[in-house]
Amino acid sequence: MNNTLSNYSTKEMEILNRMFSAEMECMRSDGNNFSGTKYAFHPDLVVHEAALLPYPGDRCGYEELKRLFNTMHNTWSSINIENMVATLDGDTLFMGCTLVAKARQSEKEVRLPFAQILKIKDHLVKEALPLLRYCLN
Repeated sequence: MNNTLSNYSTKEMEILNRMFSAEMECMRSDGNNFSGTKYAFHPDLVVHEAALLPYPGDRCGYEELKRLFNTMHNTWSSINIENMVATLDGDTLFMGCTLVAKARQSEKEVRLPFAQILKIKDHLVKEALPLLRYCLN
């Protein structure tokens, strides 16, 4: 991941840095290094993905998250986050960025605006609602 996250040491950026670092660590290791996940994601995690993505549906818990990251690794040769902004309101974190991904098979680069709503519990991501889901469905 091209770490162009903000240099702010705000609570929301700390949560997002942990989340994206754990995700990229797992993807880079073909799903074999899942150690950072417990520092970023709540054990009762639910991730929702758009129906038109190569990995649609809802994922619950660490095992399903690991499979999701493995599938993402097989789909994308790189994923970068640019120009991220975020705000935290109680237990809800709103974030937006530019997502830049390169397809593993075609090497085609995809650049698109990306936003998601994250529910936070104990400083960990408990639910991820990517707004792309609603744009693609």
